[in-house]
Amino acid sequence: MTEKGFQKDGQEAAIRVTFQPQGRSCRVPEGRTIMAAAASQAIDLRSDCGGRGKCGKCLVEVTPAAHVSQITEIESQSLSDQVIKKGGRLACRAQITGPLSVSVPQTGTDGREALGKSLEADAINDVRPHLKSRSTGENALGLAIDIGTTTLALYLCDLHSGAILHSAAEANPQRRYGEDVISRIAYSNDHQQGLEILRTTIVEAINNLIGLCLENSGADKQEIGKVTVVGNTTMQHLFAGLHPGKLGLSPYMPESCSARHYRAADLGLALTKKCPVYLFPVVSGFVGGDTVGAMLWEKTYLRDEVSLIIDIGTNGEIVLGNRESTWVASCATGPALEGAHIESGMRASAGAIETVVVDPASYLVDYTLIGEDTVRTPRGLCGSGIIDAVAEMVQAGLILANGRLCEGLPGIVVDEKGIGREFVIAEGGKSSEKYRIVLTLADIRQVQLAKSALGTGIKLLMKKAGMDRFERLVLTGAFGARFNWRNALAIGMLPEITNQAEVTIVGNAAGRGAVLALLNEELRAEIELAAQNAHLLELAEDPDFGMEFALQTSFPKR
Repeated sequence: MTEKGFQKDGQEAAIRVTFQPQGRSCRVPEGRTIMAAAASQAIDLRSDCGGRGKCGKCLVEVTPAAHVSQITEIESQSLSDQVIKKGGRLACRAQITGPLSVSVPQTGTDGREALGKSLEADAINDVRPHLKSRSTGENALGLAIDIGTTTLALYLCDLHSGAILHSAAEANPQRRYGEDVISRIAYSNDHQQGLEILRTTIVEAINNLIGLCLENSGADKQEIGKVTVVGNTTMQHLFAGLHPGKLGLSPYMPESCSARHYRAADLGLALTKKCPVYLFPVVSGFVGGDTVGAMLWEKTYLRDEVSLIIDIGTNGEIVLGNRESTWVASCATGPALEGAHIESGMRASAGAIETVVVDPASYLVDYTLIGEDTVRTPRGLCGSGIIDAVAEMVQAGLILANGRLCEGLPGIVVDEKGIGREFVIAEGGKSSEKYRIVLTLADIRQVQLAKSALGTGIKLLMKKAGMDRFERLVLTGAFGARFNWRNALAIGMLPEITNQAEVTIVGNAAGRGAVLALLNEELRAEIELAAQNAHLLELAEDPDFGMEFALQTSFPKR
């Protein structure tokens, strides 16, 4: 036994690493990054940039500091001297050289995004007849699975009564390899075993949730007779073991747009080997089965009135149409609306500021926190708080139409040249240091890009479809179902005609669609035809896109 670990039969010496507060220990070879060590233990570390050292979000604290590699230039630029002095390191950059204790920030995998999806069971049961006691026996139950970029959700259903017996959700563990689909496509391209690592990661998480659902409902896997799966095109590819490389290159084509049929054994699911698994059809590389699931739930292709469905997450999917025609598009809203790439951004978990109000006279800020019954100090801004903050600041004159901060007003912090750089939202706190929660000039730019992408997508899709109005607006998705749509309208993210439409909030339309296709197999032919007949608008190829995008970045004038 040595200080660095142990050595047996000539094998490479291994170093013990302990992660806190999980209390989980492992042994890893010298030189392995903290990020890789955490991944080996299924410990979720935030990695918006896919471990390339660009986002600075994988901050951990190490003890002793001497048992990791020297501070890199990237870390010196990303972290303050005070943070480094207290053992702060970027997990993707710091290499392990000796026995180490790693303190992991508690970002909360039980965040509002996961909770919202699990609670959707209640909403679906409202429109499903159900019995006091469930059916039993072989093929009595089914599973509907929604694989989101951010969140994974499962619904265990009684196939005879239509009741949802149990639902469960957790953060997608693939996040440790990249925050968005582009990062995960890059990971699968850049690493020899990248695809298998991503596939195994999601299957293991699904199996854990299957076990949880079965345990809580008193059921057995023998009773599950079929499974349906929805997800964006990349998530469905990774789940099925299909390499997503083509999705990252123009013309961004999937292996196939058709629905796919598997057996549980083919995918590694912890069910009976021959249990059939139905993978939803997709429309394109960036309009996937989750969008088709939302179309099925809302039945847009059977309605007389024009509906607009917007699924806002790391990508924004748009569906516009009625029984006469359906048009779809995908716009790169980016992860900013879910708190990524934002200075004080975080996911919707305990301590996140979720609503913001700015007094237009005094410029004082009021806010509410997620879990404020138990958490008193704000830890950051989640997506809904970001939209609220920007909208309130625009209406108070703190943000100008071009996105600049109005210097000279209370709360605006300027640099040495007198240029407004940030606005103070609140005084917050981390385990390592006291800090302010701010909205920076760069953050506002990220919101401008996101809102312009969505606003441009809606405008051009309506133009291409020859529709100048919509009677119904359906907002769904990890972020879309929880933000204040009126504030989104105030900053130009949604069109003015929204004021004349019926606005409906649907927590997880994709998951609901998966449940419908599970309970009624006849609907599968219906959605396959709807997906096949949908008209796709490739926004980047539209000649008006560049000019319209630039115009949409501006905020409406007061």
